[in-house]
Amino acid sequence: MKDLLDSLNENQKLAVQHIDGALLILAGAGSGKTKTVTARLAYLLGEVGIPAQNTLTLTFTNKAAKEMQQRAINLIASANLAVASMPLLCTFHKFGLLFLQKYIHLLGRSQTFNVIDEEDKKKILRDIKKNYFSRTRILPKL
Repeated sequence: MKDLLDSLNENQKLAVQHIDGALLILAGAGSGKTKTVTARLAYLLGEVGIPAQNTLTLTFTNKAAKEMQQRAINLIASANLAVASMPLLCTFHKFGLLFLQKYIHLLGRSQTFNVIDEEDKKKILRDIKKNYFSRTRILPKL
């Protein structure tokens, strides 16, 4: 872990060693966000002793999520950390989907729902327009 901390700049070290609650890291491209976030995860698991299942790491893109997952796996393996399960590292959208899948029943809704893509959305709107609006009304083309 010392080698990992030594590879960070001062601001990154502060972020990695922050243990008093959640942390938001905002920085430009190429500034070391992924390195900082994955180093913090390894620090929380290895030095602080937080179980992996009690962590949540979110990002905006699938590419960044995959990169973080791979780096986290490598850090956990290189630090010889014994984890019962891998930490959850995913996009905000994926987390929202997982959350709904687990808790949608609390809203009285069916757990068999689908997430639609842009093309499906357009088809549904075209069908609504065709079946529920008068042909004499002018509506925008979908």
